[in-house]
Amino acid sequence: NVVVRMPNWLGDLVMAMPALMQLKRSFSHVAALCPKGLAPVLRASDCVDETIPLENAHAFPIKEERLAVARFRAECGVLFNNSFRDALALRLCGVRRLFGTAARGRAVLLERSIRFPKRKDRELNPPHQAVRNARIAALAGAALWDEAALPSFRIGISMEEFQRRHGFRPAKPLLILAPGAAYGDAKRWDAEKFRRTALVWMQEKGGEVVAVGSGSEAPVCEECVRGVSGARSLAGRTSLEELMLLLAESDLCIANDSGVMHLAALLGARGVAIFGSTDPAATSPISKKWLVLYEKQPCSPCFRRICPLQTRACFKAIEVKRVLDAAEELLAQG
Repeated sequence: NVVVRMPNWLGDLVMAMPALMQLKRSFSHVAALCPKGLAPVLRASDCVDETIPLENAHAFPIKEERLAVARFRAECGVLFNNSFRDALALRLCGVRRLFGTAARGRAVLLERSIRFPKRKDRELNPPHQAVRNARIAALAGAALWDEAALPSFRIGISMEEFQRRHGFRPAKPLLILAPGAAYGDAKRWDAEKFRRTALVWMQEKGGEVVAVGSGSEAPVCEECVRGVSGARSLAGRTSLEELMLLLAESDLCIANDSGVMHLAALLGARGVAIFGSTDPAATSPISKKWLVLYEKQPCSPCFRRICPLQTRACFKAIEVKRVLDAAEELLAQG
């Protein structure tokens, strides 16, 4: 048995799932700890036998969570985050053999650890995060990921149920817009460019455009569909399962570097990923069905939340036509 501590953010969790899949292929039973809000992603996958949701992923596990880990009787544990606290928590739950990065002084708690080069600003930083996670899993004995195989999912809600809950069934072709990015404004393509993209889509293809995101991203999502007939925002109004269904059923997704982008790619959707302040070499979508648009600037990737030069040159270099051309290329692939 192996217990796995998954990352706390949606995009990071998705980039750890190929490695989780490899662990499932190599061990009898896999239990995974993750934030309560992200548990539906793991439960829908074929990568785990048991999901242990954490009420507060940024605190020491409460008694019930520790007991759930102890009852699993794991022979070893794998950590896909850098937390000293989580390594200590697994040791206190009786998991003696731990594997992960030698971060924050926790190597003393691990049986085997690995160090990755420190990230460099203004440079691309391969390998991809999913590859790094696969190397962590390999420390525990998992087979190396071949970078082609991906987890399978069974989403526990149908489009009929979605229609009953929300009062409509998205028309085809369905374009999903993900204009948010929790990290900050420096990761976001202009909302007005998203809106113009949606307008051209509706004029040329019809169907429907749906903007998705968290409740805090509702204003930018509303801006993206303002004045576009046949477009609507569901930001903050869908469960994670419902979001997964929309992404899986979409004909195309256009997204910033975000958790939604990573989730859409893993679910098999086609999409266009727009990168600005972050690094496509390390965090691009894990899919051959996606095209990444990125214009390297002398100052990028800067990994800042707000553009320090206040120019957003990395995003201004990517025009609506280029995104639409990439969309047409993907749709032409059938």
